[in-house]
Amino acid sequence: METKKGYFVSSMRDKIVEASIEALRNEGLKFSVDTLADSLRISKKTVYKFFPDKEALALALYEKYYTDTVHKARILIGRNTPLSKKELLDLYFDSKTMTRRDIFNKYKLNGTIAAFAASKNDELWSLIASSLRKEKTDQHTLRIIVDGAFEKLCNDGFNPDKVIKRLVDVLW
Repeated sequence: METKKGYFVSSMRDKIVEASIEALRNEGLKFSVDTLADSLRISKKTVYKFFPDKEALALALYEKYYTDTVHKARILIGRNTPLSKKELLDLYFDSKTMTRRDIFNKYKLNGTIAAFAASKNDELWSLIASSLRKEKTDQHTLRIIVDGAFEKLCNDGFNPDKVIKRLVDVLW
């Protein structure tokens, strides 16, 4: 059983990670530890008490993000409804926005974290592809198409809803 202090530490650490995920998702390249600390009403020093450097925070962020995302994907695949298929692609689009190269370049994150995030993104695609009931070669081709569309959406800042709805029709 954790002590009150242990619970607080765990709780604050989790809050920082959750807020980091939301901030990176919503603010993209404008995300900073300063704005994170402000949003949580804590000092920047408190953030660095839990995460000694930005790499430690980034790794915790991506570990939590992909644990939750893969779990959600498994639930959606189990439902197998038209809405859940759209939600699967929404998850994958969100994953693509979280792993854009410009994020790793701006924050000068080391290659290990980028490789970790990329491998988790691949794992997510494999999970989604397993629900497509297509041949492996078709799955690879479809991933190229989906990744290209999502990269264009990320770079141009378009609302992905229409594209994702159309992709659901094409993929399933």
